[in-house]
Amino acid sequence: MPSSLARTSPPVPFARAAATAALLRLAAFAAVLANLAPAQSPTTNPPAGTPAAAPKPQDPQRPTTQQPAGNARLPEVLVTESPEAAERQLTEVPIDNPGGRDLIGPREVREAGSMSLQDLLRRSPGVFVQEETGSDSLPNIAIRGVTNGAEGAWRSINLGMYADGIPLAPAPYGGPGNSLFPFSLERVYAIDVQRGGGAVRYGPNNVSGVVNFLTRPIPDDPTLYTRLRWDTFDNMSAYMAFGGTSGPFGALAEVVYKEGETFRDGGDYEIQNYALKTRYELSKSVRLFAQLETYDEASRLADGLTLAEYNRDPKQTLSPQNRFAGQQDRANVKLEWDVGSNTLFELITYYYDGNRTFFLGSPTSYGLTNNLAFIQTTPRPQRTVAVQPQLTHTYALAGGTGEFHVGLRYLQEDIVRTVSRYLVNGTTQLRRTEEQYDYYTGSAWIENRFRFDAWTVTPGVRFEYVQIDAKNRINGVGVEKDFTEALPGLTVARRMSETWSLFGGVQSTFAAPQAPQISITTNPQDISAQYAWVYEVGSRTRGLDGLLSTDLTLYHIDYSDRLVQDPAQFDVFVNAGSSRHRGVELGLTSELAAIGLHGVELWSNTSWNDSKFTNGAFDGNDFAGAPTWLASWGARYRHERSGLWLGVDGLYAGPAFTDAANTRDIAANGTVGLRPSYSLWNCNVGWDTRIDDKNDVSFLIGGRNIFDEEYFEPRAARGIFPGAPVSLVFQVGVTHRF
Repeated sequence: MPSSLARTSPPVPFARAAATAALLRLAAFAAVLANLAPAQSPTTNPPAGTPAAAPKPQDPQRPTTQQPAGNARLPEVLVTESPEAAERQLTEVPIDNPGGRDLIGPREVREAGSMSLQDLLRRSPGVFVQEETGSDSLPNIAIRGVTNGAEGAWRSINLGMYADGIPLAPAPYGGPGNSLFPFSLERVYAIDVQRGGGAVRYGPNNVSGVVNFLTRPIPDDPTLYTRLRWDTFDNMSAYMAFGGTSGPFGALAEVVYKEGETFRDGGDYEIQNYALKTRYELSKSVRLFAQLETYDEASRLADGLTLAEYNRDPKQTLSPQNRFAGQQDRANVKLEWDVGSNTLFELITYYYDGNRTFFLGSPTSYGLTNNLAFIQTTPRPQRTVAVQPQLTHTYALAGGTGEFHVGLRYLQEDIVRTVSRYLVNGTTQLRRTEEQYDYYTGSAWIENRFRFDAWTVTPGVRFEYVQIDAKNRINGVGVEKDFTEALPGLTVARRMSETWSLFGGVQSTFAAPQAPQISITTNPQDISAQYAWVYEVGSRTRGLDGLLSTDLTLYHIDYSDRLVQDPAQFDVFVNAGSSRHRGVELGLTSELAAIGLHGVELWSNTSWNDSKFTNGAFDGNDFAGAPTWLASWGARYRHERSGLWLGVDGLYAGPAFTDAANTRDIAANGTVGLRPSYSLWNCNVGWDTRIDDKNDVSFLIGGRNIFDEEYFEPRAARGIFPGAPVSLVFQVGVTHRF
């Protein structure tokens, strides 16, 4: 049903002079690199469907990020350094990996043809993605039922989100929610999902797990990658990358441009993302890696609807004035030094500086008693700098081996939160806040992995110190807090046979109060950190009878001292909540070549989750936003000789409450109520082939929500957000090797 609202033009001109200059520099770099001769004899990738060459033998005692797949242990922070290493690593999780973990490899990402995180992450059980903008610029991801719950519309605050092992959150301690997601999905090469606690290696604010997006590795030979993708909602994305290796130096430049309208009226957006990654071998034992990125977004936001508005026209928006602008510049450098044949020293530094601003208008009260319409702006500059040295040493033990790992990190965050709220006349001010938050954090961790025959045992502990200096710039009130925490962890894996292993683990984590939770008023609240214990046991099989692989995990999470908003005081948080999350995750993958059906693959993921409040006013209620049942499935057939392939996949999300009070009926304003279950089906048809020794071409046509399922997500204080209807996706890609 078309909207009666006329479309307005997109936001103010998007590209900044700095971004344009960055693009010119990347183009100049590409021109220079194209004329460089490769250090080794030219190589070509095998035709589609040809098995990858066997990896070169490696010293099992030497720590490296280029470990082969199979039964070798994946690194805790997975970062690939070449396409060849990537294809070997990113096949499947080793059978003796001690915990719930999934690899969404390069092939799965390529063949998804997706413009949404929901489509990509459904390959991992227990991962739930809520749609908000239609462009994935404000992702809200939950794992194992640990959602934002009664904390409102904060996005993905209970899991760690990384790109190549570097935190993506604008402020990992004070603002871990991704109200700015400075990363475009077009740059995703593979995804490493670690479900459950990872506090020893990753630190706090990852109660439910870690999602690490891996970008394209630097190729050996000069190579140009291009991909164009568009859909029937007028969304378009263009991706181009060029890179190669000459002698000790390798580099890859990436450019992403996206624009569209989503499926909602008033959802126009424009995104530009530039990146440059380099690798330089200073000697046989010393390597230097560096990445530079810039991300800019300007968009209009189609806000939530009331129940009546949704029933009348789910595509409409009644908030044409809503805007969002986000920008972030990022840089990281890593030095690797092989101190000896068995010792690796790494020094990692990263810095990012950005800002995001919401410009919102609302016809509702948003906590006001007079129901007056208002306009609100929320600029939020954030800056983070960190330095992280770490050392890994492997050694022989009687009857086994050991791997010792120790690390340190200093991280500092500066956050400014400003809220200006006016009546629509633009002169009557309803609210004004201006707050400064400075976080000074220090971390130290130590871990040792013992391997004895079929056993792998890994004890570890992490120490965290967090100092928070907060100041109200308007009334001068200041709050100082500091926290010192020890976070122990233990994982165990037992290989029962060549195709079966058992594993288990327990880890603790915590979350210091975040910037919006610290009340800087004339009466500051004495709040503490939040704590969680994460337990899991599981079983993993690989290729039973050459046919079936399984991953089964049982988990239990105790989350205590949760900070929840005080219903009697606006924008005041108190430690009044605890929750319990327990469930079962089952992943199945079957390749049917063993029974003569070559090229056929089936997979499914099913998770059951029981998340409840365990004290306070909502004791015994279901945790808000967490569906009890979540399932996904897929089938794929590939004709190796022709390169033609067909894929079908689906997602089921069970019903879920949207508020802590477990309100069943959808409220008239759409803010609370039981969200009904829904099922979504996608299908893809593709063709990829080798034209000649230098050129590969791929095509894809896909359908999203092919049965046109109507679904929505009620959100606290925002109303109903409709899900995307049926659409078609088209994709064409070309790879050229010089």
